[in-house]
Amino acid sequence: MSERKTHGGVGELLFPKRLGVTVEFSSTHSGNAFLPPCETIFLLMPPANEPSRSGSRDIRGLQLHSPRVSLALALGCIVLVFAVYSRSLNFQFVLDDHRFTADPRIQQSGHVWDYFANYVWAQFPGGPPSFYRPVFALWMRISFLLSALSPWGWHLLSIAKHVAVAALLGTLTLRLLRDSTAALLAAALFALHPAQTESVSWVTVPDPLMSAGVLAALLCYLRYLEADVRTGEQTSRRKSRKTHERKTPRRSIAWLAASVAAYFAALLAKETAIIFPAVIVGLDLCLKPTLDSPKGRGRSAIAVTSVSGAFRHVVPFLCVTLLYLAMRFSALGSTLGAATQHLSWTTAMLSWPATLWFYVKVLFWPVRSYSFADPTLVEAFSFRAVALPLLALVGVATILAGALFWAWRKAPRELGADEALGVRTALVAGTLLMVLPLLLTLNLNALNPGDFLHGRYTYLPLAGLMLLLATLFRMAGKTRFFILCAGGALAIAFAALTIVQEKQWKDDATIFTVAHELAPRNGPVARNLADTHVQAALKLDHEGRCSEAVPVFQKVTQDYPQDWYAWAGLGDCYVQLNDLTKAEESLHRAADISRDSRVIEQWQGLRAHMGLSSSVPAN
Repeated sequence: MSERKTHGGVGELLFPKRLGVTVEFSSTHSGNAFLPPCETIFLLMPPANEPSRSGSRDIRGLQLHSPRVSLALALGCIVLVFAVYSRSLNFQFVLDDHRFTADPRIQQSGHVWDYFANYVWAQFPGGPPSFYRPVFALWMRISFLLSALSPWGWHLLSIAKHVAVAALLGTLTLRLLRDSTAALLAAALFALHPAQTESVSWVTVPDPLMSAGVLAALLCYLRYLEADVRTGEQTSRRKSRKTHERKTPRRSIAWLAASVAAYFAALLAKETAIIFPAVIVGLDLCLKPTLDSPKGRGRSAIAVTSVSGAFRHVVPFLCVTLLYLAMRFSALGSTLGAATQHLSWTTAMLSWPATLWFYVKVLFWPVRSYSFADPTLVEAFSFRAVALPLLALVGVATILAGALFWAWRKAPRELGADEALGVRTALVAGTLLMVLPLLLTLNLNALNPGDFLHGRYTYLPLAGLMLLLATLFRMAGKTRFFILCAGGALAIAFAALTIVQEKQWKDDATIFTVAHELAPRNGPVARNLADTHVQAALKLDHEGRCSEAVPVFQKVTQDYPQDWYAWAGLGDCYVQLNDLTKAEESLHRAADISRDSRVIEQWQGLRAHMGLSSSVPAN
């Protein structure tokens, strides 16, 4: 028998390999009540690919025991995802893609240091110092090296990146649940969910890159704990019963370093990754009560955790977070972020229920595109705007919490201790990954005014949701076959909806046309749609098709009287149509608004041609 103590718990997690450790307490008592503080107990555990020894309960589940079958289905899922998104290979660059792909820092070598020293929009005069994402910029540089300015290549890399995130989610699910069917179901539903079209078809969205870092960090963290346990058993055998010190093994440190590095890369891809330390703490604290039950002493690798133990685990991640904040503070010009609007706390808090309800609909009811939406700002309490979405949130939360509580309680009764621990770990991790990123979206003063609701913000929460659904499937027992059939039907429905919704991302004109239909009261969307129409009309103007361009210019100048591009284009068309009086009026208005030297010169030249006296724009 061997004995070992630690200076804190290591978070009770599932390690799907045989550890071969026997147990002995330093106390003569065997009950939990007599365990000394910070005592860590490690027990024998079967590997992930061995069937459970808990009887027929595991046999009745639909398992894909054959690695070949699992591999074939996984490859089939990959092919399906590429097929669903294959249409996007012919799409153009859209929205911010144009600026990023034209950025000299992306196109030219020697700017890697600049990615880490400046904020995202530093290359543009007057660019807002709001985003610090150097790893995201580095990914765009790599994409440019591989694809240059070919939209086809960028879209192919975007699809591949999305598939990689789905594979990481499947790997995490398999590691926790030891159920290849559940893992494939989680990965497929995540990859095919219609809300993902925004993050895949818009190639410069950083959420997939950030999510890959977070999931990789979590996987490495689990491996760190596993290596810590396995090598800890070997070192404990070489120590006397009077010595309870334990050196951290090199292999364990390597996995911890990999987890910290992956988390740091995720932070440098997008700020949302800052929720990861909370996931680590939540896993330690939420799983500790399972040890208070006698069933917690089954054949599994477990640890008595405490607040001090949770803090010990999270310290490396907190140190990296502080380093990130210091780098961000320096790059953004002695600030951690710039406010994009200044809403009162009352308005922000009254708007939270409707904002969260929007994201609940994105997660659970993606029958329509949620890439754009009308703003949900609420300045005064009302039942419809505040109470109704709040009640809906409470209803959904109650149903979901009930299902998770059922799985939590059922796991130790239906499964062996090691499998039950994996199920509970998956429940906690999935809940935190789903909820915490959505809470960050409530910081409305950091989002785009009038246009702060987007389906892409659910990319990482969808990974958490699919992990939860896979866990519920794992615990479904005799109904697993029917649930699997329902999951397959849902995947087919998701694929069909994704094919329909991805059409929106064909080009800028299509995006804003559809977005205006989805969100007619969204001011920035309407403005961008007008700009798109102006660009199309200017193209008609250059082609000499002014009779088609004039109605477009007129409509834009009516809706947006301060749009000097539209006024200038309208004036140029009137010149071509030989309506010089209207041309002079339009160019005069464009010169007054823009104060642009080229417009002023064109206007004054027209006045001279018409025999009018020289003039200057109005102040």
